[in-house]
Amino acid sequence: MDRLSALDASFLYGETPESPMHVAGLAIFEPPPADTEVFPAFRDHLKARLHLVPFFQRKLVLTPIQLDHPVWAHEDDLDLDYHFRHVSLPKPGTLEQLETLVARLHMILLDRSRPLWQYYVIEGLEGGGFAIYIKMHHAGIDGGAGMAALPIIFATSPDPEPVPLPTPPARGSRTPELFELISDSYARFFNQQREFYESWPDIGKAIAKVGQRVTKDLANPPRMMPLAPKTLFNASLSSQRSFGTCTISLRDAKSLARQTKSKINDVVMTISAGALRRYLEVKNSLPESPLIAAIPVSLRKAGNTDMNNQVTAMLCNLATHISDPVRRLEAIVASSADSKQRLEDIREVIPTDMTWLGAPIIATGMARLLNQAKLAERLPAIVNVLISNVPGPKEPLYCAGAQMTHYFPVSIPSNGSVLNITVQSYLDKLDFGLIACRNAVPDIERLVTFLADEFELLRAAASRASPSKASTVDIKETKPAQRSA
Repeated sequence: MDRLSALDASFLYGETPESPMHVAGLAIFEPPPADTEVFPAFRDHLKARLHLVPFFQRKLVLTPIQLDHPVWAHEDDLDLDYHFRHVSLPKPGTLEQLETLVARLHMILLDRSRPLWQYYVIEGLEGGGFAIYIKMHHAGIDGGAGMAALPIIFATSPDPEPVPLPTPPARGSRTPELFELISDSYARFFNQQREFYESWPDIGKAIAKVGQRVTKDLANPPRMMPLAPKTLFNASLSSQRSFGTCTISLRDAKSLARQTKSKINDVVMTISAGALRRYLEVKNSLPESPLIAAIPVSLRKAGNTDMNNQVTAMLCNLATHISDPVRRLEAIVASSADSKQRLEDIREVIPTDMTWLGAPIIATGMARLLNQAKLAERLPAIVNVLISNVPGPKEPLYCAGAQMTHYFPVSIPSNGSVLNITVQSYLDKLDFGLIACRNAVPDIERLVTFLADEFELLRAAASRASPSKASTVDIKETKPAQRSA
């Protein structure tokens, strides 16, 4: 029986009409070969490969009286008219029109009575190209699993080889019966108690490491505790979305990371921080304290391609109170390194699964209360924004004979953190996808412009600065300047 883990199920429990919990991607392609009908070509290609990605042929089965997490069951009869959609942009088919369409499509919940995915083939783009918007529920897939599936969803050559026919589903893939579901829930509950006690040696080691670090912190307190200031991003979600995209050169970003002795992720966070700083300055809303970002961290072992979630998160100080981009980068590198060390202390004992009897009812009720009571605006802020960097394909991908030119991620804003910045690498590009609650961030295109500008500002500042003369960063720097729109 394939039951969802607690982490997988949490994306179901946290879903409300205002907060859909699907992730998506926007793939943009060159014009297809002459006389190629893109929609039927893509539909037939993926239809022949659905069996290669188990996520495509499984649906949710709820546990009786919501006792435990749901299970996955095999779906033999897919309604392909639901899963594959075909739309066209009105002329002139600009990128802005495409982004507006994607923002609207991203607002629509997936039907839980069906396998939790949809594909929209979008034609009518300027220049004759087309796009595919890919929507999949986060309960069944994370960034690592999604990247593993991309070469199957599309193709690694303009003329892909046929794939073997699917084998009949295994006997164990049938929909489980009532008493099977109940007995499995109780068996899992008691097994997890046993595993918990067996893991005490590892937990003890983690506690010891955390204790040592707390002792060091008390002897040498951090200059800035990771407490997020309240900003306009710390609002309750509405059902409306705004979406924006931009691209920077991966080669240039790698060169900048080498020059500044940092990593690509540090560069991404630094230019994101600079864009957020400028955006809040324009709104006369930049706080004195630095913004805090949640950074997803994969728990996957090398080579693991399971279709589930294996991820946790760490916090990073974005140093938005520092105006100089190089000094901001140095502060972010220091904060990121410290967070990684703290995460490593407990990495091996981070739970991703736990049977909690009655969890579906309790957790779903808490999510609805959070939204309806607008608690995100009343409770202290933990983070201000989520920033994620997902390594993507290094080889070109194709659809209907046309090469993919961009793959923009479309992730999830959340209550209390209504802006999500996700970047996906593809070939020699870093493609940024920004998704936000439209009520809080109606002018997301301004934030996108600031992102591109900040990359050039960081490159210029890094060229002027000599690494040997880099100064020590004091993250208690002065109050930020304010300016009006």
